[in-house]
Amino acid sequence: MGSQTSAKDLSEVQQDPMKKGAISEGDSAVDVSRKLSETIAGLRRTSDQISKTKSNVQSAITASQSLENKWQKFQADFDKILNNAIGQIAKGMGVGVPDAAAADEGEGMTTEKKFEVLGNDCSMKSLARRLRGEKYKNVVILMGAGCSVSTGIPDFRTKGTGLYSQVEKYNLPYAEAIFDLHYFNEVDKTPFHKIAKEMYPDPEKFKPTLTHKFIKLLQDKGMLLRCYTQNIDGLERLAGVHEDKLVEAHGSFLGDGLCGLCKAPCDKDKLRDVLLNGEKNGYSGLKCEECDKGFCKPPIVFFGENLPARFGQNYKADMQGCDLCIVMGTSLKVAPFSNLVNLVPDDVPRMLVNRELVGDFWDEEQEKEKGKGGGVNYRDVVELGDCDDTIEAFCKLLGYHDEIGVGVGSGKSGGSGKQKARGKSMKAKVSGLLNRKASGRRVSLNI
Repeated sequence: MGSQTSAKDLSEVQQDPMKKGAISEGDSAVDVSRKLSETIAGLRRTSDQISKTKSNVQSAITASQSLENKWQKFQADFDKILNNAIGQIAKGMGVGVPDAAAADEGEGMTTEKKFEVLGNDCSMKSLARRLRGEKYKNVVILMGAGCSVSTGIPDFRTKGTGLYSQVEKYNLPYAEAIFDLHYFNEVDKTPFHKIAKEMYPDPEKFKPTLTHKFIKLLQDKGMLLRCYTQNIDGLERLAGVHEDKLVEAHGSFLGDGLCGLCKAPCDKDKLRDVLLNGEKNGYSGLKCEECDKGFCKPPIVFFGENLPARFGQNYKADMQGCDLCIVMGTSLKVAPFSNLVNLVPDDVPRMLVNRELVGDFWDEEQEKEKGKGGGVNYRDVVELGDCDDTIEAFCKLLGYHDEIGVGVGSGKSGGSGKQKARGKSMKAKVSGLLNRKASGRRVSLNI
């Protein structure tokens, strides 16, 4: 494929994807949701097509810079359209979502105020000392699939092992179709039923991790304000986190089932049996007894569905009222969950526990390269590594090793080669929209 042809193809697919299925004033909330779902599905296909075009062009010697510029422009326009779609969903369905934009952190704060946050020591040891001294009583946890991978439950985006890589065998139009409400209701529910059997949180198979136990321990010590999880595996519940302390932003397999079409409640025990024994019934699913047309699904949030009301009811007060925010095991690529961390007040410390840097975090070397050294960061503690490894080391610093079942001289953390290679404290700078540069970002409410 030559660069001229590719540029022409790119120009054609870069037409305004919002024109189709335009929303009119007379549309009902259901119509708004349906049209936005169709529009977003079209955007995904457009993005995938452009990604393939870009890959082909870049591999050719004749690839032009102008095409790269067009790609960058499309990415920017794509983000704007997706954020607009999220806003319209909120308006049409009557549920608020956090704004994506955020001002530069610390703007207007004096040097003295910044010093009070972590004493210019953005290390895990410094944070542990303050937490051990009971400085923090309203901790908010933001967690993702990385907190559960040690149990054998796959995350979504890891190449080769992630869920989206595994569903390629189902020949879906796009990977996210497996959680698309329209696809489930109107096209084929079989792929979801097959993957649901593998993911269903069987207590005999999947146990809460050390990370989940740490959250429970914070609750028991009266320090946990709220735990917001993107995970649908229910391991927070199995660990003993109370329902009033938990917001399952994308639902859970463990809740009551509902019809994908009419939303009538379904018997969760019958649904569980159907999901776990799909091969025996040919993945026929559980038909809704109320409308006799739709099929039942677990209360996990599909594309095209709204977030649980509990999310909208709590996030503003929780994020603005917390005195410590810990982000664990998430790519921070999925709005609106990814925007929660932007709501944390400037004088509140944040901790990132993840295998890689996400959003706009800066390490010391990057700060030097960009000329941003000299104490720019004053509140972000960054620990790169596996969640369980890092939390084990953190618990040892906190003196929680006996309570959480970790020996002082045992385990994989606190000095192992793996932890040293992956996780050392890094001075970080977080500003602006955390997911504005994330390539391949999807508008999704369930990842």
